[in-house]
Parts: sequence; structure tokens; C-alpha cells
Amino acid sequence: MGSTQTAAPPSISFHDPATEWMSAIAINNQQSERTPLVRAMMGRSMMKMLVVSVISLISSFPLLGGASPADRQLLITAKQRANLSHDQTGPFQLDVDFVAQINTPVKGHLTLKWQAKDRWWREIIANDFGQIDIRNGDSLYTTRNLNFTPRRIEELISLLQFGEGSEKLTAKKPRQSARDGIEILCFSVEGEDKGRTDEVCLNSASHDILSDEWRTFPDELRIEQYADYFDFGEHRYPRSLELRVNSNSRITANVKSLRTAAFDQTLFVASKRAIVRRQCDDMKFAKAINAPNPEYPTSAREKKLRGDTTVAMTVLTDGSVTDIRLIGSTAQSMDDATLQTLKKWKFKPAMCGADPIVSDFDVVVSFRLH
Repeated sequence: MGSTQTAAPPSISFHDPATEWMSAIAINNQQSERTPLVRAMMGRSMMKMLVVSVISLISSFPLLGGASPADRQLLITAKQRANLSHDQTGPFQLDVDFVAQINTPVKGHLTLKWQAKDRWWREIIANDFGQIDIRNGDSLYTTRNLNFTPRRIEELISLLQFGEGSEKLTAKKPRQSARDGIEILCFSVEGEDKGRTDEVCLNSASHDILSDEWRTFPDELRIEQYADYFDFGEHRYPRSLELRVNSNSRITANVKSLRTAAFDQTLFVASKRAIVRRQCDDMKFAKAINAPNPEYPTSAREKKLRGDTTVAMTVLTDGSVTDIRLIGSTAQSMDDATLQTLKKWKFKPAMCGADPIVSDFDVVVSFRLH
């Protein structure tokens, strides 16, 4: 009797670039007529009955006892020192050179002109791509020369904002270790996204954050590394930052300057052609309420094809999806299956208080064969 090949889940992950919110759905799409098993993390909380199975997939860090209040505060203080917007009283300008690995290395530059948490200007240039984001009050304005933000750019922004999100984290008791002759403390950490467990390591002496490591379904180990810290007011920030995925360098960033600055207020007036999205501190993120499973195409399965399809889309205030765009391609049959499926999805929209708001996501569908 011939062997039966199992199609492992297209794994689907969502990314909201404005808030760095991530969640994932893993769909076990088998060659049988049984209903596929769905494991899901939706929004910043996860369905309680699925907690154990999801963590067993994405967490490889030891489960230790809870951190003492002093240890937890040590970690919070380390993140707050690295968060340039935390308790920052004066405007500053940050300039960063970076290299992003796509098919070939792509060089770029990021400039952030920050006046307040709700008032800043950011420009990113990489080869022919250009994007300007302006936060002014409760609105975020984006102008770019493509109809989507490339994933490497979103990953760069997340890398530079590694100090954010300290308010609601929980940590396990740290373990002591050594790295390159340096004594370190490593915490198993959960933030607001309860489905993701990170290992965050600090220099035991300086309390600078050295690395943040986590797994993403189905098969990625991601590590952010930070080095060569310097003082900026009450903050400490690294000159060198890197994102590695499965041991391969994906983004390297080098801070060229970080200085106090004064800005002309016309800087914060957005272009009339900018995309506008509402922002708020208490935002509740969109949640899928009807998300049909994508099928693993028969032709792709028979040819033992695997790969990732990446799609950008917008969730409207009524929960419907629009502006679905293919931004990362694999086999055409997989791309087509993904696009056809996402058109049918329905969400509970993102909310600011009692008001539904428009939000944007990237959806990554990973096709794997076991």
C-alpha cells in the first residue's frame, strides 16, 4: 500500500504594522474528509481551551517559577531605558542606516523626528521604496510609493522599537548564564500577546538588553540582538541591532546619530494623498469571526511544493475585508488558494472605545508538507 502524505497546515499569521500586534492561526489540513483542526491566537488574548496546544508549538524555553517583584522590575526598567519615548520630555532625531536581506541585500535609511508620543514624523528609504509616516494626535498618516509596506520595513520598525511593551509583561524566574564571557540573566517573558513566549537576556552588570528570542509557527526561530549601548539622557540605546531568522541575518541596523532637536511644526502636516488611520491608547484589535480554511492545492501537494504566500489587506468598520494584495508569492496555485479564501473572511472590526475603526494587516500563509 502506498504511503499517504499529510499536508501540514497552511499556517496563517496576522501583522498590524501600526501596533506590532501579531497573532496566528495554524490549520492542520489533512488528506481526509475530517474537519481540519484549527489552533488559533486571536488578538491580544487567546482562546483558553487552546492555550496548551499553542504554547507547546511555539515555546521551547524552560518553564520556571514566577519572577520576584525585584526581578520583574529589573526587566521592566531595562525595557523602559531602551524605549526612547518612555518619559521622554524633549524632542529628538534618530538616524539609522540599515541593510535588509530580501533576494539580495538592500541598503536603506530611517529618520525619526519625535516630539511626543502622539506627534512624530518618520521617513524610510530603501532603494526605490519610500514611505513617510506622520502621527498627529489620534491620526496616523502614511504616504508611500507602493500600495503596501514591505515586510522587511515592518520588521525594521519592530526591531528599533524593542523597548516598548513593558507595562503588561509577565516573567518567569531568570536563569543565570554566560555569553562571550559576559554574565547574563535570561527571562522567559510573556507580553500582551499571550500566545508568544520570548527569552529576553540582559547583561547582569549593566542591565542592558542583549537579545530577544522567540519562535513563530510553523518553523521560524527569530532572534533580535542589541549591542554597543550608549547613553541618551535617561535612556540607553544600542548602536547595533540585528534580526536573525533561523540563524540567517535578515536585518542589520546601525544608529548613525541620536540627538536632541527642534522641528518646524509644518513637518507634521500630512500630504493630501496620505492614507489615514485612527489611533488610540485603548485600541482593541480586529478579530476573525468567520475565517474559512485555505485548502492545500492538490497539484502543489502532489508536486511536494511548499512555501509562503503573503497578502496585505484592510479590515473595514463593518468587519469585511478589502484591498487584498499579493505582496509575497510562492506557487501560483497556493497564491490563488490564499487570495480566494481571504475574500470570504469576516472580522469583528478594530475598536477605539465604542467606535469601530479601519485597520490594516499582513497575512502570511505557510504551506508545509509532513
